[in-house]
Amino acid sequence: MSLSFLFSYKNKSRKPLRNMVNAGLAFLSLSVAGCMDLYEPPTISDDPIQVKEESFIQDIAVGDVDNEYISALARHYTKHGISPIDIIVTYDPRSYRNTAMMATNIAADIARSLRDYGVTNVKAGVMPVKSQGDEARVLINYNSYIALAPKGCDYNMLNRGNSALENDPEYKLGCSIDTMLSRQIARPADLLGRGAQEDASDARPVANKVDLYRTGELNKPLEGESATDE
Repeated sequence: MSLSFLFSYKNKSRKPLRNMVNAGLAFLSLSVAGCMDLYEPPTISDDPIQVKEESFIQDIAVGDVDNEYISALARHYTKHGISPIDIIVTYDPRSYRNTAMMATNIAADIARSLRDYGVTNVKAGVMPVKSQGDEARVLINYNSYIALAPKGCDYNMLNRGNSALENDPEYKLGCSIDTMLSRQIARPADLLGRGAQEDASDARPVANKVDLYRTGELNKPLEGESATDE
């Protein structure tokens, strides 16, 4: 048996093994590529509910400012207001009916009604408006906080109506719940913590005074220092 025959025989016997190895490597590369294609970035919303400051401004005729309107205004201010509420009643300097005195009385009545509903931080005034006529207007302005859905939640299930539910990469899990929750926040300022409250104070000192009163003990007299020997 010649050496050339043995060499050709060995090469032929190795070819099936080499083909199997190549096929295995190709299958492995396809499997890895398939796994990489299955990876998707997370679509869960982990941002908090937003709190935004905005100006509440209304321009309403005096005739529309009734008790129902003032009650609704007081409720909105109690929940959202963060600054003094400005009440301005306009008048026409050339009018015999819509006078400065009448506007002053109306502004005082509105402020009094708001205080009756618990709104104490009221600033009322009047403002002349040339050629306005006989009907006065009431201008209302104050800064307020509103609660909004988290960032990136502009698109949510609530906006889809009755459309079929299907995979949508724009939707983030949790957005619909947070959107509904933001609409039910009674006082958005509470989400900002105590730092947003001007009258924030520690309750412990107040509780100490109450506890001391309950025990019946009298406060010790304060003894001051004297600059003389007397």
